[in-house]
Order: sequence, then C-alpha cells, then structure tokens
Amino acid sequence: MNWRRLLLVFSALMLLSLVATRFQVAAPTALRSGTVPITRASVTVADNLRHAYQTLVQERELAREVASLRKQNDVLRQRNELLTREAARLRQLQVITQTQAPNAVGIAQVIAVSPSPLLARLTLNLGQNAGVRVRMPVTVPGGLVGQISDVSGKESTVVSLVDPESSVGVTLQGNRGGRGLARGVPPDRLRADFSRSIPIKVGDVLVTNSLGGVYPVGIRVGTVEKVLPLGPNDLNRTVIVKPAVDVGVVEDVTILEGL
Repeated sequence: MNWRRLLLVFSALMLLSLVATRFQVAAPTALRSGTVPITRASVTVADNLRHAYQTLVQERELAREVASLRKQNDVLRQRNELLTREAARLRQLQVITQTQAPNAVGIAQVIAVSPSPLLARLTLNLGQNAGVRVRMPVTVPGGLVGQISDVSGKESTVVSLVDPESSVGVTLQGNRGGRGLARGVPPDRLRADFSRSIPIKVGDVLVTNSLGGVYPVGIRVGTVEKVLPLGPNDLNRTVIVKPAVDVGVVEDVTILEGL
C-alpha cells in the first residue's frame, strides 16, 4: 500500500516538474518577443535624442564661432578701409608736392559743408594746433579748392573758389599768357575777367597766377565753359568757368603753406 502511495506521489511530482519546466521555457521567450519592439524603439529614441542634443550643441558652438569671425572680419575690414584711405591720402600728398607745391602743411578731412546755397565753405579737422593759418591755400590733385578764412585750435574754415567772397588770379594754361581775376558765382561756377585782347575760348584751362600773392602758380582752377559777347564799350572779356574741383564731393584736402 505504501509503495503505491509513493508511486503516486512520485508520478505527481514528475508531472508537476514537466508542466513547470514547459511553462518556464515558454514564458520567457514569449515575453522577449513581445518586448523587443519596445526595446528597439526605446534605443532608437534615445539615440535620436542624443544626436539631436549633440547637433544642438554643435550648432551653438558654430553660431558662436561665426559671430566671433564676423566681428573679427568687421574689425579687419575697418582697419583695411583706414589703411586704404591713409594710403590714398599719402598718394594725394605726394602728387601735390610733386606737381603743385612742395610746402604742404598736411592733409585735412572735410568734416562739414555749409548748408547755404549762396556760400561754398568747408570745415576741416585741422586748425592752429596743426600749424594752419588764415589765407593758406587748400587744394587736391584735381585742382584748387580755395583758401583758409578762419581758424580755431582744432578746426578751420575754407572759402572755396565758387563762394561769392572768393577771388583768385588766373591765367591760360601752357604759358599762353593773359592775366585775369576769377570770382565765385554760386552755386557752382566762377566768372573771370580778362583783357579783351586775350584770345580766350571755350575749353581753355585756367590756372593760378601770382596775382594777389596767395596761391602758388600753375594750380588748375577750371575750364572755360562760356565766353560772353563783347559790348562796344567793354574793356574786359568775361568768361564763365567750370571749376576743376566739385567741393561738394571732396573728402580730403591738402593745406599748403602761404606764399
């Protein structure tokens, strides 16, 4: 009787073991197959988030580098502009000392232009502190600009050739003779008077002469644009002159020592 019970118990335990073993094997496999997609999705999301973060960090670093490079580029461009302008100023000074007058005081920058249509005056950034004095000639490579009329410590005022208070002695370029006097006619012309015996014509170039003792001789003043008809009682021949220099666009000028 006992051996039968033992056999039944043994058989029951074997059956339980087989059942338990079967479910133990099947359950983990089914579980893994169900969680694989979730695991893969989680890994993919994590990778994407990591890449997105890395990309964001890199973009911020690149943005900072680009901003820094732009600032450096702006500084270099400004320096280049200053150097280019300084080189142009030095070339201007060289041209003037070789072709107009050797005794230049220096180059000044035009910092203001008179707003009045009846006056043609410029304000320069050089004054008494730089050796500038009243009546000093002011010029550019293209021709005469005018003369200094007023000076302070750091600034000076130029009366240009087309100002109504301006006058300059002129003669025909190329040693063709003739002494005349040109006065400013606002807003942008000069009126010159010559002896009626001078054969002056349209297109003739006028340069400075020694009349008045202010300007060096031979600096270009302008070109004859019109010769006015002579009246029977006229002693002088009058011409309208287009100035060689448009003072409205001048940026840098050279100040010469007076005669």
